[in-house]
Amino acid sequence: MWTNLKGQDSSHYELLPVTVREKRWLIMKSFFIVLFLDYFFYQSIWAIIPLSGVGYWYYQLEKRILFQKKKEQAREQFKELMLLAATGQKAGYSAENAFLSSYQDMRALFGRDSTVCRIINLLKSGRENNIAFSKLWQKIGSELQITEIIEFAQVYEISQKSSGNLASVMEKTADIIIHKIETEKEIAVLLSARRLEQKIMNVMPFLILLYISITSPGYFRGMYHSLSGILVMSVCLSVYLGAYALSVHMISVEI
Repeated sequence: MWTNLKGQDSSHYELLPVTVREKRWLIMKSFFIVLFLDYFFYQSIWAIIPLSGVGYWYYQLEKRILFQKKKEQAREQFKELMLLAATGQKAGYSAENAFLSSYQDMRALFGRDSTVCRIINLLKSGRENNIAFSKLWQKIGSELQITEIIEFAQVYEISQKSSGNLASVMEKTADIIIHKIETEKEIAVLLSARRLEQKIMNVMPFLILLYISITSPGYFRGMYHSLSGILVMSVCLSVYLGAYALSVHMISVEI
């Protein structure tokens, strides 16, 4: 990933790592989903094999959602870094030293394993290997795919070449992020009712099936033990998964 950092292990500089604990949790959730769907749609141990594909799809979907949350956290951390580095520049630090000297404060705020601390460590290693900060910021923006960092990297390179006011650029970048975060929070409040509706609608079919199974034992037996029933349940499962994916997409907001 960061192959032009001489002699450094690229995996050490993953900026949005998924921890072992997070991976285990995602795997456990995916396995539970497979068992859950098998019980309601097939009630057959053999169905677990093809349903593993659904489990993998769910794992990837949840992983993308997790990465999106990590990106939002990284953007918040980047905002704090911009404000702190701008203060450092006004105090007389060079742009590079303003970033590097922010490490202890960022570590105190977000922890040493946070994305912002990984960024600062990357900048430090890059300087030790004579890699321009502008190039490093471009790589950081490229990996994180955060618009504000990508734009900052472009402006940073131009400001370095033209001796522009980087402190002002940093403060402006922080202001943009603050405004964006506030806008997203307002939208999240407006969508909160829709999110609740989505969760209710996602579980409603299973509550209905469970109610019928309890009040009328054996009602669905023909669906689980005949070819036509299995085909019908497979179609129902496909429709449900499509509706679930669509609902997740509809309430996902990116400014």
